[in-house]
Amino acid sequence: MTEAFYDHLAKTRHQIHQHPEVSEEEHETTVFLKAYLKNLGIEPLNYPLKTGLIAEIGSGHPIIALRADIDALPIKEKTGLPYASDNGAMHACGHDTHMASLLGAAQILAEFRDELNGSVKFLFQPAEEINLGAKKMMELNCLENPKVDAVFGMHNSPEIPVGTVAVKNGPLMAAVDRIIFTIKGHGGHGGIPQRNVDPIVAAAAIIQATQTVVSRNVSPIDSAVISICNVKAGEGTTNNVTPDEVKMYGTVRTYRKEVQAMIDRRLHEITESISTAYGCEGTLEYLYELAVTDNNPVLYDIAHAAVCDTGAEPVDPIPSTGGEDFSVFTSQSDVPGFFYWLGVRNPDKDCVYSWHSPHFKADEPAIAIGAGTYAMSVFEAVDALAKK
Repeated sequence: MTEAFYDHLAKTRHQIHQHPEVSEEEHETTVFLKAYLKNLGIEPLNYPLKTGLIAEIGSGHPIIALRADIDALPIKEKTGLPYASDNGAMHACGHDTHMASLLGAAQILAEFRDELNGSVKFLFQPAEEINLGAKKMMELNCLENPKVDAVFGMHNSPEIPVGTVAVKNGPLMAAVDRIIFTIKGHGGHGGIPQRNVDPIVAAAAIIQATQTVVSRNVSPIDSAVISICNVKAGEGTTNNVTPDEVKMYGTVRTYRKEVQAMIDRRLHEITESISTAYGCEGTLEYLYELAVTDNNPVLYDIAHAAVCDTGAEPVDPIPSTGGEDFSVFTSQSDVPGFFYWLGVRNPDKDCVYSWHSPHFKADEPAIAIGAGTYAMSVFEAVDALAKK
């Protein structure tokens, strides 16, 4: 890869970064991506997507899918970069880096298409931030007709230095579940509590009890998170009215289905028993949102080799309790998948801020590494899978 190629990818990323669009509104982004691919001789396939696109290059099996997410966040950018956005949205999760990397990979693969012993599907996925894009693509059978043999994805990481790529065998990111508690009592005057059935007291006891599940029901060898993040009781800011109802919203993060099922059961038991003990009626909605991002062991050697091919350093990361809807592609199919973390941290350039920060920045040499990792994943995978 030449310096001109690096510069071209950086300028491509600047253009994407300057015009961010939030989930399900990535219209101009989609137009830009289509034009870029067509210029490489890669025609988008005819899928009925409102935003996002699927394209293909090559012929025959093995078929390798490469996925990048394309949506931004409703955050006002404060980086001070010369190409900063000014439309009230921002690529504060670095999806501009993902798009530029996958476009770079498309350019490499187009240049060497005659040496490609298989096919590549490019999945430019919308609406990752609201966990809908991968589901919509799967509803359109994006991994079928013909069937994909493996799918690779990538996300930047401000936790690991530029020049490195995280390659993890097994669970990399957690399953994500949403929990909604409804505690119903009987409201009334706050100064006459004996005439009321106070759902706030019951809710407080439930919050306390949920925090014992990880410490007393989950094995120390496993990991889990239960967080109650929002509590809503009554209307307005009155200080002397006991409400009829309390609603609580939270999240659960796990890595194993057995732990996930146990937490589901225990939270239902806690909600119902404590609500009854306090004279209230309590219910819990436990919603399974995203599966674990679980890297396939068969693809690990392929992924490790792909990173080494680029000259980057593969590192073994600590799994994250964040979630990724890349997991939808593998949990809703039998297609093996592998997900990388692309190092973008560089303190010398102030590239240290976390995802979703208005100050988030990614060090640009990572783009070429990302492009190379995507492209070499294809070459390593088609060679390895063709031998099976």
